[in-house]
Amino acid sequence: MKTENEDFTAVAQLYDEEMPGNNLVHDLIYPEVYGQGEYIGQFSDNSAAELRLMGSAMKLPPGSTVLDIGCGTAAVASFLAGEFGWRITGIDVAGSPLEKARGRITATGQQETIRLVHGNVYEQEFDEPFDGAYGTGAFCHFDAARLFARCRELLRPGGSLAFLERVRTGELDEREWHSLTTAWACPSVYSTGEYTELLTEAGFAVTECLDLTETFRDWQDRSVTVRHRLRDRIVALTSEEYFETSTRLADYENAVTKAGKLGYALVVADAR
Repeated sequence: MKTENEDFTAVAQLYDEEMPGNNLVHDLIYPEVYGQGEYIGQFSDNSAAELRLMGSAMKLPPGSTVLDIGCGTAAVASFLAGEFGWRITGIDVAGSPLEKARGRITATGQQETIRLVHGNVYEQEFDEPFDGAYGTGAFCHFDAARLFARCRELLRPGGSLAFLERVRTGELDEREWHSLTTAWACPSVYSTGEYTELLTEAGFAVTECLDLTETFRDWQDRSVTVRHRLRDRIVALTSEEYFETSTRLADYENAVTKAGKLGYALVVADAR
C-alpha cells in the first residue's frame, strides 16, 4: 500500500476535537483492561510493566535527558521520570492533552524534571542533544524514515531511541489500510522489518526488537468488550459522538489484530 504524507493538522484535530475525552474514558476502562497496578494513565496500548521494560532497555542512568515524542497527557513521562530519575522533555502537536499534562506535572511535583512543549518535533529547536528519546503509540503518526532521521539529529552519539508501536504482521486490504491510516491520521503501518531497515539507514543500530502481539491482542479485545459494556457511563462522561468515534476506531484495530494482520512491538536502537 502507498505511504501517505504526515498530517499533523489532522493529528491535532483527532486529539483536540474528536477525542478530547480520552483520558476520562481510559481512566474508566483501562484499569480493568490491564489489571491491578498496570494502568498509570497511559494512552498507548502498553501496561506499566511494558513501559518499565522499555525504560530498562534504553540503559540510561538517572539524570539523563530524554525526549518524549507525542507525550500527550504526560502520563508516561511522569511514570518514567519517577522510575528512572530522567529529566524528560515532552512534545506534542495537540494542545488539549498538554493542558492535562501540566496539571499532572504540578500535582506530582515534577516541574523540575519534566518540561512540556506544544509544537512539532521537526520544527522545534532544543538547546542540547538528548541522551535518549522514545515514543509510546505516537510514532504511527509519523513517516518513519523522516522521524528517525530527525531523532538521529536530536540524539548524542550513543544515545538511545525506543518506541512501543503497532506493527503490520500480515497483508492489509484497502479497507483495513484506510481504517488504520487515514482514520487514525497515520501515514503508514510498518512491519518490524521495515522499522529495522529504516533505523539502520538513519544511523541507528537496533539492539532490541521484542514482539508484544500476544498481550496487545488480549488488551485490544478486552478494551472493546469493556467499552461496549460501559457505554452509558462513557457517553455520560463525554458524548454520543465520542463513543461512536472511539469505539469505531477500537473495533477496526481489534478486527485486524484478530485476523493476524496487526501486532505490537518494542524496538530499541542506539545512535551510531
